Amino acid sequence: MTSNNSWPTVCDWNRDGRKDLLVGQEGIGSTSNVYVYLNDGTDSLPVFGDSTPVLHGGSPFTDRRTVPLLVDLDRDGKRDLVLGEWYSSVRLYTNIGTDTSPVFNTYINLVQPDPDSFLNGNPPRVNFTDWDGDGDLDMMTCDYYGSVFLRRNITPASVVERYEPQASSYKLQATITRGVLFLPYSPLPTLYSLFSRDGRKVMSLHPGANDVRRLPVGTYFISFESSGTARKIVVRR
Repeated sequence: MTSNNSWPTVCDWNRDGRKDLLVGQEGIGSTSNVYVYLNDGTDSLPVFGDSTPVLHGGSPFTDRRTVPLLVDLDRDGKRDLVLGEWYSSVRLYTNIGTDTSPVFNTYINLVQPDPDSFLNGNPPRVNFTDWDGDGDLDMMTCDYYGSVFLRRNITPASVVERYEPQASSYKLQATITRGVLFLPYSPLPTLYSLFSRDGRKVMSLHPGANDVRRLPVGTYFISFESSGTARKIVVRR
């Protein structure tokens, strides 16, 4: 049984060919406010069992209200979790697990919190579509009062990721634009290593004033020697 202000989304959570329910709800007084109800019946005659809390970083979501959506926003073949949340923010939780068994950790704000005007709704209802036909996904949100907002994806053929190594407070912004990898100056003696999807080391990077490398289209992993962490980047045309 769900709580107040529940918002269901139909999805195939575990990719078993049967429709499941992903539900956001009001988190006041609840241990979690994002749940998945797996379909124990068939795709044409669903039967939903007990709810299971969706976790991030191993803990339940406890924000006040949420509107959840599964979408492969970074186009790596794994669906990510997008939440319209309290204070009008829209958050992206990247899937670091698999498409059949999603795992979510930290988030980035696709839309910053707006505690003053709540312009996008509280929480925003979120969806994505290629509105302008340019091959990437644009964001649409709506609020309580019937307003619909379009945010076009204006990052052509690029992926921008922000990283924070655990061993220091230094934040790296690695930018890929039209196959070119840009690494900014690092105040730390950090070594970056780039690996292909099959684990083959492509290059070592020693950022100076700026380190710029051209890469073929594909999926890569960049590791940080100072922290032992790694993060995926995707290069497209």
